[in-house]
Amino acid sequence: MKLAGTMRSLVVTAMFFSVMACSGPTLEVQKAQIRDNRIHFDGLTVQAFLDTWGKPAYTHRTRMQFFMLDDGNSMPRFRVPMGEPPQGWSTRIISEDSTFFGYPDRGELLGFVDDRLIYREQVPEAEVHSVAKMWAREDLFKTRLETPNAPTPAK
Repeated sequence: MKLAGTMRSLVVTAMFFSVMACSGPTLEVQKAQIRDNRIHFDGLTVQAFLDTWGKPAYTHRTRMQFFMLDDGNSMPRFRVPMGEPPQGWSTRIISEDSTFFGYPDRGELLGFVDDRLIYREQVPEAEVHSVAKMWAREDLFKTRLETPNAPTPAK
């Protein structure tokens, strides 16, 4: 009997620590990291960027293939020349519904999967506008089946 109680206690403790480990940094910590330009790929969320940088000039949602890079970044298919692998590709690919933000004033392109940052590229302002025009052209020809469901921002 005492052993069952101890085991139950250990299981509950293990579950608590695993949930805490998976939850990542708090929203306030994330916003501080973004303000300090400590942008990394383990836990920064859409909401943290919206709260810190404000609404992006451009937003795009689509199902996208990402090339996983050795440095932790990912490269979306639309940023890679046809038939060429991206520099630093680790041979892994993921394909997920994605949200992209374009901040031309900051020269930033950001990509999110499951509300988590997986892609960041710093480019000239004109390049952000060029990518946004490409997104707009793609959106003209999308069917309802190709449009992912809108993510629900945290409150």
